[in-house]
Amino acid sequence: MRGRTLWSVAALSVASVVGWYAFAGPGTGANAADPVSDVEQAPIVAGRMPALGVKLPASEASGLIASRHNPGMYYWLRDGGSSKPGRPRDAIWGMRISSGGMPEPVRGAELFPSYPVEGAKNLDWEDLTVDDAGALWIGQLGANNCKDQQRLLRVAEPDPNGAGPLSVVASYDLRFPDNTKPGCTTYNSEAMIWLDGHFYVFAKTSGSPVYRVDLPAGTSGRATVTRIGKIGHNVDNISAVGISDDRSRLMALDHERLWVFTTDPTRTGDDFLKDAFSSKYTGTAKFEAPGGASVEGGSFVRDSHDIAFVAEDGNLYYARPQTYGEPPWTAPPTAPPTPTFPPLPTEPPLPTEPPMPTFPPFPTMPPFPTMPPAPTDAPDWYDPWFDDLPTLPTEPETEG
Repeated sequence: MRGRTLWSVAALSVASVVGWYAFAGPGTGANAADPVSDVEQAPIVAGRMPALGVKLPASEASGLIASRHNPGMYYWLRDGGSSKPGRPRDAIWGMRISSGGMPEPVRGAELFPSYPVEGAKNLDWEDLTVDDAGALWIGQLGANNCKDQQRLLRVAEPDPNGAGPLSVVASYDLRFPDNTKPGCTTYNSEAMIWLDGHFYVFAKTSGSPVYRVDLPAGTSGRATVTRIGKIGHNVDNISAVGISDDRSRLMALDHERLWVFTTDPTRTGDDFLKDAFSSKYTGTAKFEAPGGASVEGGSFVRDSHDIAFVAEDGNLYYARPQTYGEPPWTAPPTAPPTPTFPPLPTEPPLPTEPPMPTFPPFPTMPPFPTMPPAPTDAPDWYDPWFDDLPTLPTEPETEG
């Protein structure tokens, strides 16, 4: 959020109303689907980004992020302003962006539905990001007076067609270690990103210092904040940062200008950011609005190098690579998958001869009975020598 003189605010308001009616015509509401019927493509002007002409229904837009679950869906929030029926402050807002960069209806005929948040008051919600699981994180990062509480708040992504509310399921306090102002443990910030399992927060000051945030275990507590470097290159007081899905581009912006850095997608975490900011930005463009722009939210379009933006004064902007000095972007060709072929059919095995039938063994005959040995008779042969001997006379018995 930034201050303006009364005259600049008045001039901006008048110009915005005139521009809105010139675009939309009488009788069209800012939150209706009619304003986009005559415009299908956001303009492409090298180095410049004119406002799209479609106004947000509430002021102080200060964060924007593309959904991971719903293609074409984006979420934004406010960092202040009044809260009225139909224009809540304690809420996350939605919008859908066409391939041409223009808003489309989301919930019925609504272009910008809101989803109330329960469990936290909007105390300078400055940015919005999304983690790898698709959950939304609110960055309560504004702290101009060294006293405001700085927190990260986690909520589930809303159903675009639903009404909410969204509950805060985790909350972590932040304390910065190196603000040069004595006794100050905050650093006014408006930009944060989720990268490789960590949050990175960017202080809104000269050189744009960069900090890694390590969350404690559980769903609450004080996070550890560590400074890892700065953007530099006269990129000061930034209000939003984003990384393309292919990790080859990083964008940063202040209220009035966009810078784009070419990055090495093979690097991760701290090393990714340090390498990204080691060289000067490769693209830039300026936001245009009567009395000066006030852009505080931006997000790369999914699977693209296009970038969408929201501003505190309600304006919307859209940039293509040609806008910030690059050739039109096309998705890199993906290598066709290696064709796979079914295995060649194998010849069926030849039929085998059925096994020979087996028969039970022949019964064995019982052994023949053995005859008892034949009785042997006395020998009956004739032996002349023994058989023809004369009988010897016996001795007469003598009486005793």
